[in-house]
Amino acid sequence: MSAEGGVAVPPPVNADVATPRAEQEPGLSVVSATQQAGPGAVVAGFGLIAVGAVAGWAIWRSGASAAKIQPEDTTGVFLTLLVFAAAVERILEPFSRWLPGRAAEAALSRTVTDVNSRADGLTETNREAVAVATAKVARAKANRTIVAWGLASGLATVASSAGGFYVLHAVAGGDWNGVAVWVDAVVTGVMVGSGTKPLHDLITRAQNGPPSP
Repeated sequence: MSAEGGVAVPPPVNADVATPRAEQEPGLSVVSATQQAGPGAVVAGFGLIAVGAVAGWAIWRSGASAAKIQPEDTTGVFLTLLVFAAAVERILEPFSRWLPGRAAEAALSRTVTDVNSRADGLTETNREAVAVATAKVARAKANRTIVAWGLASGLATVASSAGGFYVLHAVAGGDWNGVAVWVDAVVTGVMVGSGTKPLHDLITRAQNGPPSP
């Protein structure tokens, strides 16, 4: 999210603000900041996993689980995980608009547009306003990542328990009983949920095609 031109505004947290180059480039752009997710997002993420674990246990307890899927080799396990993660990623894609971050990104865009339209140029006050908005976007993105991970992991746990695919049992063999099946469903769900973000990036790049030279 940047306007034409290129005066870089570094993040406000643990970083110094660079000297503006307004006399060379009239516009304002934003350099991404890095922030940690807030406690609320972390609790929400793990809470979603817990909900998925309880639902997976209930499915297993009721006997509604499908028969165990047992791929022939580890390659089959990997491919099954890949398809599983892709399905979860696609199911959650329409709901991403309701995850944290949209409001903060819109606020940053408005702030940058307002600063670039001001006649007084890039003042210290304007720089601070953009820096604060940038930090809020970084925090919102971190929150969104954690919540999306919890949601994907919880959904994948339920699907694992209902569909009969358990990654540890699939690798160790059908007769292995090292952990309870419902625990394996949680492990599988977390693995699938953790794989949706890089898989999403891979799918997006493939859809967009190779970068132009």
